[in-house]
Amino acid sequence: MKHNESARSNIRTRALGSDAFTDAAEVRERFSRSLTDMATRANQLALEIGSDLPEFTRHDEVHFDALWELADLIAGPDAEINPAEAFVLGGAILVHDLAMSRAAHHIAGGELRGRPEWPDTLASELRTYLGRPPHPSELVSPPEKAAKAAEKFLLRSLHAEIAAQLPLSSWQSLSGDRVYMVSDPEIRTAYGRLVGAIAASHHWDIDEVVTKFSAPVGVPGFAPVTWSVDALRLACLLRVTDATHLDSSRAPDLLAAVRNLPHNSADHWLFQSRLQRPYIRNGRLVFTAPDGFSREEMEAWWLAYETLKCVDSELKGADAVLTEKGRESFLVRGVAHVDTPREFSSVVPCRDWEPVEARVKVGDVASLVKRLGGTSLYGANPSIGLREILSNACDAVKARESLVRYRTGRAFAGRVTVWVEENPLGQWVVCSDNGVGMTSDVLANKLLDFGCSSWLSPEAVRGNTGLIASQFAPTGKFGIGFFSVFMMGSRVQVWSRPLSGAPSDTWLLEFSSGVGVRPTLRRAQAHEEMDEPGTTVKVLLDEGVADEEEGVVGIRGSIRSASTEMDSYFPLSHLILATFAAPQADIWVSDRCPDHEPSLLIQKNDWVTMDGAALLRRVSGLCGSEHSQEKDIDHWALAEEFGPKLQLIRDSNGTPLARLCMVDRDISASRYRQPIMSTVTAGPATTRSSLSSGFGIIIGSPSKAARNSANPLLGLDEVSSWATREAVRIFSKMAKPGEWSQRLGEDIIGLGGDPGDLPIWRLGNCWINYDQLVAWIAGRDEMVFVDPVYVTSRAGSRDHPVSVKDDILAFETGYRPTIFDSDGLRRFREREKFSCLSVFGKAVEEGWGNGYGDALDEAVRHGINMIIGMDEGRGVYANAHRLLRHTDV
Repeated sequence: MKHNESARSNIRTRALGSDAFTDAAEVRERFSRSLTDMATRANQLALEIGSDLPEFTRHDEVHFDALWELADLIAGPDAEINPAEAFVLGGAILVHDLAMSRAAHHIAGGELRGRPEWPDTLASELRTYLGRPPHPSELVSPPEKAAKAAEKFLLRSLHAEIAAQLPLSSWQSLSGDRVYMVSDPEIRTAYGRLVGAIAASHHWDIDEVVTKFSAPVGVPGFAPVTWSVDALRLACLLRVTDATHLDSSRAPDLLAAVRNLPHNSADHWLFQSRLQRPYIRNGRLVFTAPDGFSREEMEAWWLAYETLKCVDSELKGADAVLTEKGRESFLVRGVAHVDTPREFSSVVPCRDWEPVEARVKVGDVASLVKRLGGTSLYGANPSIGLREILSNACDAVKARESLVRYRTGRAFAGRVTVWVEENPLGQWVVCSDNGVGMTSDVLANKLLDFGCSSWLSPEAVRGNTGLIASQFAPTGKFGIGFFSVFMMGSRVQVWSRPLSGAPSDTWLLEFSSGVGVRPTLRRAQAHEEMDEPGTTVKVLLDEGVADEEEGVVGIRGSIRSASTEMDSYFPLSHLILATFAAPQADIWVSDRCPDHEPSLLIQKNDWVTMDGAALLRRVSGLCGSEHSQEKDIDHWALAEEFGPKLQLIRDSNGTPLARLCMVDRDISASRYRQPIMSTVTAGPATTRSSLSSGFGIIIGSPSKAARNSANPLLGLDEVSSWATREAVRIFSKMAKPGEWSQRLGEDIIGLGGDPGDLPIWRLGNCWINYDQLVAWIAGRDEMVFVDPVYVTSRAGSRDHPVSVKDDILAFETGYRPTIFDSDGLRRFREREKFSCLSVFGKAVEEGWGNGYGDALDEAVRHGINMIIGMDEGRGVYANAHRLLRHTDV
């Protein structure tokens, strides 16, 4: 870019042309030469952008010159800048996008993979690439595809920041000389940082631009004193011209054809290639694309519409700032024809389709939050709010522990404390943690962004470098849990101090009347400041949510025990014990109000080593006086019996993810009723998901937004190996087979295990194992089999077996869930492969040979009604299935 080669740039010519500022022509020429020299270097560097980010539109000399021309158009024909301002604006134009290449990072004094942001960025890409948090070794030697994606992300996200450094950067030439981006040392010293700041500001919020550039900048000693630099006006001009350069010169068809553009980039290139250079009408830019967009190009059309609405917003924002600060306004103050999609189609036509904005809209956000963040999602259970804020607190502590371990290799003792306090307004539940805390930006935006989980967002990571790379995996992922706090009360206070902040960086977010009234955010007063990082949530309990008896405050909630569900007022300790089976933080609790010192209720990860019977009582909700040993003697006895049999199961990395045992005797009143003494957790919290024939705990992640069901984190290999071992253990001690052992076998198969010698197939009134089943099949030419539901009869509250004919085989022909209320095992395998019917099909192949798959499917689909046995002298009819041996086999 040479300033004397573009006659179309009137604003530049009026500042740096030979007829401009003739009273200081030597100084003007000095600025002009320095800018031309800088442009030569910038143009060379800009060529690297296309190599590193080929999917992006042009950021080279064409873009630089276009911004000058657009500055003419937007500022107006009478707008003037002095030579110093021309250098500053021109320099900012040259470097504002220049850091979108690895070469620019090298010149600025660093390498992309050496940046503090690199581990988190790479870890984020690896989470997407691998579908899980990466192992530390994978961060050291990552797949090149993920590493390249991480590099591209950093080039985009850091380019504005690095642009600030480029005007002061230097490098060594081939001859050994030191070369600077701005060669004139006095100009570099006087304006280098300002050029960089204005270049970087095109990615700032407009409020930050106003704050940083509120006052004009004076001149160096060699320049006329009247040549002060209005940095605010120049920054506004750069951001609006950069946003506005969207015509075909930036997205030529030839480059698009040779760059193999991904789909989302192709839409950007397509719409820019169609747009023509804008003109002004009534103070607004008019963009046109007479060729229009076909139905196949609809996404590109919408992208053009949304992009030009953003340009309109930038122009209006700049106009508001300049007017408010008493600066001369630009001639252009917005974009025409973008108020509605239909109006936009008048200048950018839609060929054979109508631009109807048929997207999901929420008219009453507060009402939606009340419904989906409250009873409509969670049910009428105020204690859910306690569960959610406790889960968030545990995540915050886990995040800090992961971060400290990643940064220093040392352990950090996190804790969560819950208590009730009282003041003239009423009783408050308070939950406090010493986790990572939140900045004011996260409090005001991400925390309140309904449906957006903030844990691994750029805003959260920005103040906690290393968080993503630390293998931290939050429980919260739906972004709505916080809003359940309003089920307990409409007045909520959130204090938070970020990990990187001082006590004076404590902020308070306060809701005075639920989500229907705007909350207030303010910096904490001196007496409110937090001594250490973390978050404290306080909820003023609504009437009817709490009840106090003898100094112990009970919270209304619901607790599921082994066989019932109780709705009542429970002390905090009882609710938390019944709700948090596996917290990853120490939880301290005080039930009494007021001023009672909290005590340790649950120790971090104590489920791994605690007494097995106590663990079973915890996952079964058998805690507190309402579930004493005297009142629940049967379930306490089961906990004592099966607790010692629990086995710890680890994943391939050695992480404990379950502690389980299979039920090795008949404990149920019927085939479909038995005590529930297991859970699949949603992070730390107990859920309704449970193992059909097993007792214990499986660590999982929430499968639904309500977090009342979960998917196991265990992989198939670990689950199937454990199930097979349990089959061997139980068979070695089995006294008498029956329906219970058949259910057990079904679940072992459903978990991918091998039931081995377990007699799980009912033949007549006997029980046989797999080998006996194969032998029986081999000796027959016809088989009749039924579902087990037909071979039992109800007498009162219990089932009893009927007398079945000797040649009738009974087994589960359907797909009964192994883990109730969870779809987690579907990700391990196809359910048909892990079913009794599938195993039966293999037995048929062993007994009769191959080729019976279709015949078996047909037999299952078409049953025959027939008598299969007797019950108290009466024939028992069943929908039976007949399979015949092939005569030619």
